[in-house]
Amino acid sequence: MDKEQGMTKRGMETILITGGNGFTGRHACRYFASQGYHVVSVVRRIGEEDHGVQLERCELTNAIETSNLIQRLKPSYVLHLAGQSNADESWIHPVRYMESNVMATVFLLEAIRKHAPSCKVVVTGTILQYPVKENSLPPHPYSLSKTLQIFASKSWASYYDLDLVIAKPTNLIGPGPSTGVCSILAKRVAEFEKTGVNDILTHMDLEAERVFLDVRDAVSAYHELFFMGEKGREYDVSFGTTASIGDVATILSSMAALPFDVPEEKRKGIPLQPANGSQELKSTCTFTLEESLRDTLQYFRNL
Repeated sequence: MDKEQGMTKRGMETILITGGNGFTGRHACRYFASQGYHVVSVVRRIGEEDHGVQLERCELTNAIETSNLIQRLKPSYVLHLAGQSNADESWIHPVRYMESNVMATVFLLEAIRKHAPSCKVVVTGTILQYPVKENSLPPHPYSLSKTLQIFASKSWASYYDLDLVIAKPTNLIGPGPSTGVCSILAKRVAEFEKTGVNDILTHMDLEAERVFLDVRDAVSAYHELFFMGEKGREYDVSFGTTASIGDVATILSSMAALPFDVPEEKRKGIPLQPANGSQELKSTCTFTLEESLRDTLQYFRNL
């Protein structure tokens, strides 16, 4: 059975998406609903967001709530996106990051082990997780929490034979409530168009280089991992476009109603390397960097 046939056949089964009202979660809910899945969006608070999917409120840092949720729904697939992801904030609230990223994942996997052991699971890590080495520590509490989250996930999968893979996305961009650098720039451009106040490049390192991937392409890659991912493996979802922050600003300037100058002097940064033990997921971008930035800018113009 090829990948497309497998996806079609299993399309009416339930997929549970944690962090369903987050940046990636919103796109994931729409995508999997469009593929014919019964989508359950797990959120901490039910607000005004409605993606045409089933909403479930659950505090994943509560082991009992999490266990009850999995026992009641018994999903066929789980895409675990929930967690905290601000490195600066993690210095202020390190315990919160450990609870949200590590313990919530452990509670979720333990609930799956008990109540849905045949469930296929994709846990999303980050390029900022740290390879464990002697006499070496992660650079901040966020990195520590994600490193431990992935270590715990792989351990639970091995101990209890869970059908789990790790997806490690690069810098995700696109329309939606993201706090990434592309969204910060696009939001500043949209505000500049309205107010004429230009602080777009303030505190921006134009020479820094990143690999940018549209969030919608990342979600499609997560779907692929449910069927093609090897149990227990890590996959780098980093098949995007390499560009400097200055390049991003230049593209946004060409799209702005009020163009602004971007210094031409740029310097390439150090290319990002996958952590030890990872396998790069080979795929193709559907969205170009320009298309992603145009959609991101339009999102902030419409707010």
